[in-house]
Amino acid sequence: MPSNCFSKICFIHYGIGWRDGVNTVLRTLAKEISKKYPSIKIGFFGGEIKEKFIKNAFYRAIPELLPKKQKLTKTQIKKESVAIAQKLAEFTKGIKIAVIENPYLGDYHLPAMLGYSLYAKKYKPKETKVFFRVHDLYNNSPKYIKNLQAYFSPSEIKEIIKGEGVEAFFVPKRTRKLELIQEGIEAGKIVYLPNGIDASVFNQHLTREDKRAIYKFLRIPFSKVNSIKILLYPVRVVPRKNIEEAILLTHFIRELTKKNYILVISGKIDFNDSQGKNYYKKLIQLKKYVDFPIILAKGAFSSKRRYIGKNKIKEFGIGDLYQISEGIIMTSTEEGFGYPFLECWFAKKIVVGRRIPDVIDDFEKIGVKFWWLYPHFFINRKRKDLAQIKNNDKDFCRIKKVAKILQNKKIQKEILELNRLLLEKQVKILTNKKEQAEIIKDNFKAAKKTYDILKIADQFLELTGLK
Repeated sequence: MPSNCFSKICFIHYGIGWRDGVNTVLRTLAKEISKKYPSIKIGFFGGEIKEKFIKNAFYRAIPELLPKKQKLTKTQIKKESVAIAQKLAEFTKGIKIAVIENPYLGDYHLPAMLGYSLYAKKYKPKETKVFFRVHDLYNNSPKYIKNLQAYFSPSEIKEIIKGEGVEAFFVPKRTRKLELIQEGIEAGKIVYLPNGIDASVFNQHLTREDKRAIYKFLRIPFSKVNSIKILLYPVRVVPRKNIEEAILLTHFIRELTKKNYILVISGKIDFNDSQGKNYYKKLIQLKKYVDFPIILAKGAFSSKRRYIGKNKIKEFGIGDLYQISEGIIMTSTEEGFGYPFLECWFAKKIVVGRRIPDVIDDFEKIGVKFWWLYPHFFINRKRKDLAQIKNNDKDFCRIKKVAKILQNKKIQKEILELNRLLLEKQVKILTNKKEQAEIIKDNFKAAKKTYDILKIADQFLELTGLK
C-alpha cells in the first residue's frame, strides 16, 4: 500500500487523449495504478482533454501546452515559457508527484520545453517532486532541432536540458539514457523504466460476429475471411514509420508465398500536421501501383474495447485488430519505444520486417528473440539501404523510389535477389506455424516477465516514492 493514503500524482502532456504512443503509455500506467491502489488520486493536465482515461481522476486543461502553429521570437518564447511554468505551479499545489511527458521536444513546442525547465527549477511547489519522462529527444529529429539551435546557444540549451530541480529522468530505452548523459545530465539521475503492456487488451476473445463487424468496418468482404491474410502495421501515418517499405515488403511476401496478404495500417493521420498530411497523400498515390488492398484505418480503433453496458461492444480496440491479423509488420526507421515489438507476443502473433536496434537490443537483453528480422533492405547492387533515402516535406524521395520499384518488374527481380535470404526468413516465420508457435511461446514468457504493466506500475510507484 502507498505510504500516504492521500497521495496525489499528475501526468502532464501536450494533449490528453490523443491517439499517440505517449498517451498509450499514460493510459496504461495510470489505469493500472488506479486499479491496484485506488487511494492514490491521479490527475491529467494537458493542452486539451480529448479523452478522460479514468472516471475518478481529476483533469485540467492548460491551453498554453498546445503546440504553437506560428513561429515565435525568442522574446515571445521566453515570455510564454514563464506563463507555462507559473500555470503549472498553480495547478500542482497539493500534488506530491508531477510527471512531465516528453519535455525535450525542441521546436515542437519551444515555450513548453523552456517552461518545463523553469517550473522544475524555480516555480514548482515545495511539496511537489518533479519527474521528467523522456520518450523522445529534440535532436532525434531535424524537424525539432532547427529553431532551438537558431534561438538558443549551446550553453543555453545545456542549461535547459540539465533539469535542475528534477528528481529523476525516466527513459523507456537504454540508448535514451546514453543520449541524456551526452547532454550533460548526471547518469545517477537517469532511470531505465520501460513502458508496460496491458495483457488484457490483447487476449480478448472474438466471436464470428465480432470478426464480421471488424471486416465490415475495414471494407473487406467477410466471404473472403479464409482467403485473406492481414498484415497489421500498428502505427501512426508519419514519415519515420516508413510505411512505403511495409508496402514493398508485403508485395514481396505475396510474390514468394503466392498467398493473398493485404496490409492494414491502424494509426491516425494528423491532418493538423502538414508533413503527416502530405505523407498520407503520397501513400494514397503509391497504392495504385500494387494489386492488393492497403487499408488505412485512420485511428478508428481505440486503445481498448469500449462497451455499451456490460456486454455489447461499442467500439473495437487495437487488440481486436491484432487478433484478426496473420502477423504484425514493422519497418519503421525510428521508434521511441517500439510497442508493437512487444504487443505482438501478448496477442500471440508473430512480427516480421526491419530490425530497429535501439529498441530491440533492450528487449533481447531479457530474452525476447528477433533473429529473423532484417537489418537492411537493399535497393541496388551498391547495397544501398532503402532506409538511407530520406523523406522530406516536399519530395518524399523514399516513396518515389518505392513507386519506381513497384512499376518495374526487372528492378523488382533484381531487388528480390539482393534480399532473397532476408525475405525468405520473413516468409518462413509467417508460414511455418510450428516454429512460429514456439517463438511466440518463448517470447511471450520473456516479455511478460519484464514488461507486463503489473510489474511496471509497481516499479514506477517505488521510484517516485508513492510505494
